[in-house]
Amino acid sequence: MHLEGHPSIEVRGAQGARQASWSGIMHCGHIWTCPVCSANLRAKRTERIAAALRGMGGRWVMLTITLRHRAGMRLDTWRDTDGTTHPGLLDGLLRAWRRTRQGGRIQRVWSDRVTASARGTECTFGGNGWHPHLHVLLRTQEWDDDERDALLVRWRREVQRVLGKDCRPDDLHGLHWSEPFDAAEAGDRAKYIGKLGLKLGLEVAGHGKTEGYWTIAERAAAGDETAIRLWHEFQRATKGRRMLELDDRASDAADKTLEDEAADKARDDDESSAERTSITVKRDDLRALRWLERSFPVLMALVLQAAEQEGRPGVEAWIAYAWSRWREACPPNTTGPPSWGPTVGDA
Repeated sequence: MHLEGHPSIEVRGAQGARQASWSGIMHCGHIWTCPVCSANLRAKRTERIAAALRGMGGRWVMLTITLRHRAGMRLDTWRDTDGTTHPGLLDGLLRAWRRTRQGGRIQRVWSDRVTASARGTECTFGGNGWHPHLHVLLRTQEWDDDERDALLVRWRREVQRVLGKDCRPDDLHGLHWSEPFDAAEAGDRAKYIGKLGLKLGLEVAGHGKTEGYWTIAERAAAGDETAIRLWHEFQRATKGRRMLELDDRASDAADKTLEDEAADKARDDDESSAERTSITVKRDDLRALRWLERSFPVLMALVLQAAEQEGRPGVEAWIAYAWSRWREACPPNTTGPPSWGPTVGDA
């Protein structure tokens, strides 16, 4: 983040449905490695996916795509001692899935059946190491058993070609088709959008034997050498990758739906009546927060959460905490946190 005006937090909406965002700050735009930008960008892209489903309607399914992995396998692309480059698990997953859909029978079936799609890429870490996988929403006609089997066979073959037989998925876990749902049904729509978008959300804590990458970031910030290595590996693997994306047909439908809904809202609502609050944050207070963020990567997102739930008192509590930590860590004669700058992350 960089300052581009007077920093503040803008809170919109009524109690129970508030949304907060930073204003007066230029964001880095790193969806994978910046907690603040990640939360904001995921919310926007998830809403675009929701808009595409609302606008297009029809029959949708979610296809979950995985591969076999084990501890010690690299997530990022790497070179061995003789200089040979090997794809990491994430690059291999994406490359194998792209090859699966290209050419032959699968491409023909895909073109005949699928009329729109949206994809989420997820990376977790557990006892078997990194686990990258895809969640793909498909607006599609029914695939018969023979066509589904052909897709699985092609997927297993392409994974072996790209990553080797150790990563080739078995028949049970390589592909999972959800039950179909009607995008006109709000409940079903929310369920699968949640799986695609919000499931990739701000995972401060791990779940069971699996860690969210923000947990790894916190352990890395605390000095855990293994976590530092994993976090750098995660940064390299995800740099330039899209987390949530729509194909052209879904993207066009999202644009039209959002434009139509905005026009309807402008006609029906008086925007001046909407509840809005601006919480000014002094520059020195922002510097204190940014200083603490270096050892607490999810801090700025938690400040926004406090603004939504508690308003100004919640934000001021975090500012007071940041200053208290600063005073504990720095010499008595120091006037304040150093000039803040961008956090370490991918470009």
